[in-house]
Amino acid sequence: MPWYRHLLWPIAALYGLGVWIRNRIFDFGIFHSRQFDVPVICVGNLETGGTGKSPLVHYIVELLFQNGRNVAVLSRGYGRASKGFQLVEEGNSALEVGDEPLQLKRRLRNVTVAVCENRVLGMENLLKSDRKPDVIVMDDGFQHRWVKPSLSILVTPSRQPFWKNYLLPVGTLREAKTESKRADILVVSGSDGRQDSSLNFRGKIFNSSTVSCELVQFSGEKMNVSEIQEVVLFSGIANEQRVEESVSQGYTVRKHLKFADHHNYTLKDLFPLRKLDSFGASVNAVITTEKDAARLAGSVILEELKNVPMFYLPIRIEFGGLTSEFNKIILEHGKHA
Repeated sequence: MPWYRHLLWPIAALYGLGVWIRNRIFDFGIFHSRQFDVPVICVGNLETGGTGKSPLVHYIVELLFQNGRNVAVLSRGYGRASKGFQLVEEGNSALEVGDEPLQLKRRLRNVTVAVCENRVLGMENLLKSDRKPDVIVMDDGFQHRWVKPSLSILVTPSRQPFWKNYLLPVGTLREAKTESKRADILVVSGSDGRQDSSLNFRGKIFNSSTVSCELVQFSGEKMNVSEIQEVVLFSGIANEQRVEESVSQGYTVRKHLKFADHHNYTLKDLFPLRKLDSFGASVNAVITTEKDAARLAGSVILEELKNVPMFYLPIRIEFGGLTSEFNKIILEHGKHA
């Protein structure tokens, strides 16, 4: 962390006090958290962005769906231009519903995905729908205390876990480390399996690792993956280093065009991709993330770059030897709250 961030401690102290007061208001029952008559699994984090939360949401939703549960996902829909409750359809744009909900819907087409900044209203609408879910996964809901989850899962990255982080704006914590006590399960993403002795967490701890899947072509002239030599990578995510490391395991990355998380692309941003040979004679494809591909779905940018072979790299998480234990907790909880 840069030394000058420590100059911001007075602001962090004021921010932390405000968050502490808000949480105690909920704890003392002055503000009431609403509990629903179906299991609500909350997946969230203490940090801002880049913790590995989205792959975990995908894992849980797919697990429940494949085991016969009528599961729905409720997200805020960060970065969307719309307001209120909205069901996510494959034909939506990321600007309408947010990139992460759209990414999930495009991967799991038969799962109900909805967005609503008011989580209570979102829950009510899902439960009034024709396809009433019997379990709801609330994405990025740890700070949304108006809804009381029946199972709360906290995700933190192993490279900088929350117990070695600091409150905003000194660090990236949205809440104090002690608020982790509200979680039932902690998932340490990108972990090698070793436990940090400085962690004091009462719930169950799982370590997860990220695995890259086979490239998927989503635009441009058809190309066999085996023909790819060197690539240009572009990404608009919080953890740009992780995606570069993943792509570099299989390909030589000649250039990485980096953008802010949830960046809304313009043709000007990706104009350099029109001529791949300008990056080197062997560069013949473009790779991005699944979330970025969802953000570009149906956009005029893809039409303008229709001759450029573009792929995205799906990722999934694994729990190693603890897979059965984690799955059992989720599936048992999905039966009843």
